[in-house]
Amino acid sequence: MKRSLHAVVLAAGEGTRMRSSLPKVLHRILGIPMITLTVRAVREAGIKDITVVVGRKNGVAIKHVLTEAGARFVTQRRPLGTADALKEAIKEIGVNYDEVFLINGDTPLIRPSTVKKLIGFHRRNRNALSLISFFPPDPRGYGRIIRNPDGSAISIVEQKDLSGDQKGIKEVNSGIYIFSKEVLPLLKKIKKNPLKGEYYVTDIFSLAINSGLKVGVMPAEDDEEFHGVNTKNDLLEAQHILRRRVVAELLEKDVSFIDETGVYIQPGVKIGAGTIVYPGVVIEGDTKVGKNCVIRSNVRINNSRIGSEVVIKDSSIIEDSVVNDGSEIGPHGRLRPGTRLGRGVKIGNFVEVKNSTIGSGTKAQHLSYIGDAKVGKGVNIGAGTITCNYDGKKKHKTVIGDGVFVGSDTQLVAPVKIGKNAYIGAGSTITRDVPPGALAVARGRQTVKRNWAKNKK
Repeated sequence: MKRSLHAVVLAAGEGTRMRSSLPKVLHRILGIPMITLTVRAVREAGIKDITVVVGRKNGVAIKHVLTEAGARFVTQRRPLGTADALKEAIKEIGVNYDEVFLINGDTPLIRPSTVKKLIGFHRRNRNALSLISFFPPDPRGYGRIIRNPDGSAISIVEQKDLSGDQKGIKEVNSGIYIFSKEVLPLLKKIKKNPLKGEYYVTDIFSLAINSGLKVGVMPAEDDEEFHGVNTKNDLLEAQHILRRRVVAELLEKDVSFIDETGVYIQPGVKIGAGTIVYPGVVIEGDTKVGKNCVIRSNVRINNSRIGSEVVIKDSSIIEDSVVNDGSEIGPHGRLRPGTRLGRGVKIGNFVEVKNSTIGSGTKAQHLSYIGDAKVGKGVNIGAGTITCNYDGKKKHKTVIGDGVFVGSDTQLVAPVKIGKNAYIGAGSTITRDVPPGALAVARGRQTVKRNWAKNKK
């Protein structure tokens, strides 16, 4: 029988140790807010129903960031600890679920596979309560797992409440739990901590044992997943961990790195086998790169589709664009949102393309601007060509047919159409449509005055 499961993500804490006006869970790791990474992992583990507990101060900002996450939100009215936050969530979602999964919002390195393993561990052992433990290099600040001589766990003791002997315990609580619904009534029995004036969800562990319920502790396989983020140094280390993880996963897929320490690739980016990535590359958002590409130094790609066997040369920027197979960009090329390149297109140094479609085999090699244009196949765009798309009030379209040759230093004043196989003379300013196969020259005639310089003297 399938069991219903609801996830609760705790994100009401203010994170004062971050020394920032930004809520802690909204600090970014590889450009993605921590709370987004946490919720994403929970959802990818197969948990569809998610409630995020926010605070009165940070609620609006967190809700804005998670707009598309499909989560519910509950506001913890007063900062009375993790058990109080969970109670607030249960009031909202009710007790119609067989199980509740609990995680802190600042757990950005958790893997979906680990969430699945905890769920499986909990169900196989028919536990009423299960949690993940791990062994950090320095356990200070974490609640310790206290075990009997036979190895069975009996309680969780917070750092400030540890006895002298207990301080040597290395196994700590990750803060990730799964409860069967028979445990939830015990939340009412948790007493306020006299030192902090808060209710700790860790106390439910010993309450469950004393009530005769079965509990279980699953040791983690990778302690880095539970790296705590409380300070800016912790945040930086979390970024290093996630960056190394992304690179390791890509290496397994036959992607090569000249220097893996100098790249910045967000989780979820897809890169095909045989692609070579140089130092200083940034790849973000919903981006897919094909096979056997070369991405040279200091390139940034965001929310784009890159085909196979594409070469992107140094210091180029590609945003919200599509680049088809065999094309070449840069160096210092820029593709702005809405750009779509056909196969074998060459966009050279200091060429900018915006909201334009460029046909296969077309070349714009040097110092040009192509905006709001539809350019056909096999077109040559000479150096210094500009589509003058803006009249001061609105944008206009330029249409260039297949096989057109545009000479250097040409201005195409939109709206304008250049017919197939037409030629535009260098230095022209084109303000009217050019028929197919025609030659258009729009510049003053050259005048040569012999001995002019000598007579001027």
